[in-house]
Amino acid sequence: VHVQPHPLFERKDNNVHVELPVSLAEAVLGGKIEVPTIDGPVSMTVPKGSNSGTTLRLKGRGIVDPKSGQRGDQYVKLRVVLPKSVDPELEELVRRWAEKHPYDPRAGLAGRS
Repeated sequence: VHVQPHPLFERKDNNVHVELPVSLAEAVLGGKIEVPTIDGPVSMTVPKGSNSGTTLRLKGRGIVDPKSGQRGDQYVKLRVVLPKSVDPELEELVRRWAEKHPYDPRAGLAGRS
């Protein structure tokens, strides 16, 4: 038997994994968002300052184990998505912010300090 992969959900044991796009504002400011689950959408809080790759858990939103009756979890991996076109206002805001708050997100990789 071959099971076709789901376009949104990935099963790992009794856990369900999903990658969810979030806006720049949702990632920086945090807030409530709607998350698809195998049982329908639920509300979840994105913590303020979330990065792409941040993984959040929805306890008990996975697959029911037929032997134990226990239910797995759903893991939601955030992916920050910028608008399709960056308007001049956002560009200027980021430029001013970056000048005042320089940092190297790749510090510590392959011998970088």
